[in-house]
Amino acid sequence: MLKFLALFTAIGCMNTCIAAETDDPANSFAKIYGSLCLRNLPNLEALRVKLAPMPKLPPQKAALFLADAPGDAWPVPDEHGTFILALPAGKKLCAIYARRADANITTRLFKTLVANPPAPFHAELVRDDHEQTGANGMTHTLSYQWSVPNGTRKMLFTLTTAASDTANIQALGTAAVISQ
Repeated sequence: MLKFLALFTAIGCMNTCIAAETDDPANSFAKIYGSLCLRNLPNLEALRVKLAPMPKLPPQKAALFLADAPGDAWPVPDEHGTFILALPAGKKLCAIYARRADANITTRLFKTLVANPPAPFHAELVRDDHEQTGANGMTHTLSYQWSVPNGTRKMLFTLTTAASDTANIQALGTAAVISQ
């Protein structure tokens, strides 16, 4: 448990140490993903409590970001756009959506956050797929899994990007705790 918690101290540094890229929405997405999903992954219910006074999306709009599962979604306004934070109920999962963010820059920033974890964690690339979709065009999904030797839980970090200017969502980042 101490190793798991020590990770999030290191993530705090990683989040503030991201080199700024030229696409402001991509930078905002990475900072929001790091500060909300990565930093709060050990206790998403505490994040939900912190967000209680903030206005949520109405249930019919939240359903779009929760895949019709129960949970809550909040708009996260930023000077470079409004992002969406989604926390499905009863799951150790946090998601951030961006309507607009450069796919290549977002991917580089995501890799900066998750491809090289602090010791004693080990990162493994578990998915690197390209897929043609109807709504968003060609998408790219990357997933990294973090684990510690003899650990009972792993962390799964996933990013899906779409480069098309007509995509409904250009970036979706999730962070989840999974049991082995």
